[in-house]
Amino acid sequence: MKLIEHKIEDILSENNIDLSKMQFVILKTIAENEGISQNELAIFAKRDKSSLTRMINTLINKGYISKCSSKEDKRKNQIHITDQGMKILKEAIPHFRKMASCIEQNLSNEEIELAKNILKKIQINVTGSISGPMI
Repeated sequence: MKLIEHKIEDILSENNIDLSKMQFVILKTIAENEGISQNELAIFAKRDKSSLTRMINTLINKGYISKCSSKEDKRKNQIHITDQGMKILKEAIPHFRKMASCIEQNLSNEEIELAKNILKKIQINVTGSISGPMI
């Protein structure tokens, strides 16, 4: 998995996409769950609150997301993607798709499904659940 993560980081860097793999995952999650709370995001990303807070602050500083207090509960922060965040996400997605195609080349559909099932089982064994990004 580290080999794939390093390759993704290289591809993003080569294409001047100012995101790490985890920042991409966080940004994509926010885009798909507009207004997600910071606590829900921490659960999804399997990150402790302090490391997620640092990542959120980095994404805010880059102009990719914004954070505001919930109208229902002022103690909760809601995260929103900005137009600039959507733009960088749209730039990054084709590179992730290309990487997925590269990984899947020369594998049958059955082999791909088997690999996914094995990885899900490993993730359950390690983390106790399959929610969030694959480790």
